[in-house]
Amino acid sequence: MSAPEDNLVPDSTRTVYSIEMVEQITHLSRERILLYFQHGLVEPVAKDEPAFDEQAIHQLRRLDHLRSEYEMNQEGLRMVANLLREVERLREEVRFLRER
Repeated sequence: MSAPEDNLVPDSTRTVYSIEMVEQITHLSRERILLYFQHGLVEPVAKDEPAFDEQAIHQLRRLDHLRSEYEMNQEGLRMVANLLREVERLREEVRFLRER
C-alpha cells in the first residue's frame, strides 16, 4: 500500500488540471474549490499549488451536490468524504485479494 504522501506526487499517466481548469469543468467558484481543498475534503495531486485529477473533480462535484441538494454542512461533507475514501480503500483491498 502506498503512503499518503505518495498520492501528492503527480503521476505522469494521469491528467492534472489547474484550479482554473477545474473551475471551468465543475462550474464551481475558485473560492468553493479552495474551501473544499483547505478543509481536506478533496486531495490535490501536487504539493506546491492546488492541482487536481479526474478523481478529485468527481469528488468536488459529489461534495457540491451533497451540499446543495441535502444542505450538508462542512462536518457532514467531511464525514461523507472520509467514508468514500474508506470505501475506495476497501474496494482496492478486495481487488487485490481476488487477484491473489
